[in-house]
Amino acid sequence: MKCVIAGAHLRVFGRAIHAIARISDEFWFDPIEKGLALRSVNSSRSAYAYVFFSSMFFQHYCWTAVSQPCQKEKQLSLPCKLIIKSVLPVFRCVNVLERNVEKCSIYTNINDHHITFQLLCKHGRLYIK
Repeated sequence: MKCVIAGAHLRVFGRAIHAIARISDEFWFDPIEKGLALRSVNSSRSAYAYVFFSSMFFQHYCWTAVSQPCQKEKQLSLPCKLIIKSVLPVFRCVNVLERNVEKCSIYTNINDHHITFQLLCKHGRLYIK
């Protein structure tokens, strides 16, 4: 899976992460063909959050796990369960991100089982795994 979020849309994505953080300590990062779904449920199962970002939200969106860009063969979605504390620092100051970051690339590596958030800043790059 690989997607690129423009700087203007980064604020919306960051606020969605913050909203999900109020529900639970973990969430599902679920790329599907039509877009990216973020899902969370609290420990007592009394509250549920679901945020869906259409593929049109992103500058580039490829939901498959193949190395070639969006091939129709071997389409493998990689839903991942993430700890919110590991993702929240990336989007801690959404207003500052919007001013200083040109775009954010999010991609998965099936071999290493990592999700990488790459912030392309106006003055350099910042990688966060």
